[in-house]
Amino acid sequence: MEPLVSVVVPTKDRPDSLAAALESVAAQTLCDPGSAHRVEVVVVNDGGASVKDVVENAGLDDVTLIESPLSQGHASARNTGIEAANGRYLAFLDDYDLHLPDHLESAVAALRHSDLVHAHCLTSERRLEPGEEPLHAKAFFDVEFDPSLLLVANYIPTSTIVCRNDRAARFDPSIPVLVDWELLLRLVHGHGWRAATTGRHTVVYHRVADQRSDTVDSTQIVAGHDRYRHGYPALTQRWPVPKGSPIEVLRAHLMDFNDVCHERLVRGEGLPHLLYEKAFQVLRAAHAGQVALAEVPALLRDQLS
Repeated sequence: MEPLVSVVVPTKDRPDSLAAALESVAAQTLCDPGSAHRVEVVVVNDGGASVKDVVENAGLDDVTLIESPLSQGHASARNTGIEAANGRYLAFLDDYDLHLPDHLESAVAALRHSDLVHAHCLTSERRLEPGEEPLHAKAFFDVEFDPSLLLVANYIPTSTIVCRNDRAARFDPSIPVLVDWELLLRLVHGHGWRAATTGRHTVVYHRVADQRSDTVDSTQIVAGHDRYRHGYPALTQRWPVPKGSPIEVLRAHLMDFNDVCHERLVRGEGLPHLLYEKAFQVLRAAHAGQVALAEVPALLRDQLS
């Protein structure tokens, strides 16, 4: 029997969080013993220490492990998993996130009328275990699908995506950052895919503050942000919008804000946790007409305090 869904899980040197992620898949209602559907899981170890024991103990009936000797990055690792996937639909789960039990079932139901769906997610600042109620988590990205808002910034974490298994659904390994956003822009605005949200909070997106921040070289932090700072305008150039349009204005405001953040990092001041999530709320409000475009720069800077 052909799998209904293939869940692609890239991983590298996070055996504990990988075990939790796989446990969350095993707990899916589509994986119940009485389910008429088959769910396969493809784990791609991107050059890390072997996770064979983690995968074997995950309690999954249909799982494939691909262990790559060298790390090639998230985009290539996901593509490797997609190439091995046999399901009618593709689901993605990063090894530090969790799927809540009805995630796949609600996504498959929504795909009857769409090519791609995304769930809403709950952002947690501490690590949750499968089965633990995410009562403290916040919904920063509970947005109905809006293709024009997608042209401003990404609000769809990869772990929330379920889509049809198609040759177009491949990540671009040639770009260093924002590969998830590039995929969504290409599928929706390039290939005309119909997209929607399930409207359900069925994913836990972990954004735990880095406990190693005191020992990480500050030059690495600056370089990482610089890749994003340059990657964002590179993608907007691929998907131009009318000159002077509200979307172009919001893009310019975000690029200016990224420059402000870069200058702050260079000075060694650091950035607040969950800054992107809070900045997105400003962009979302302006896009909806709830905030004047001229107010956006000041409101974005307020998120730094």
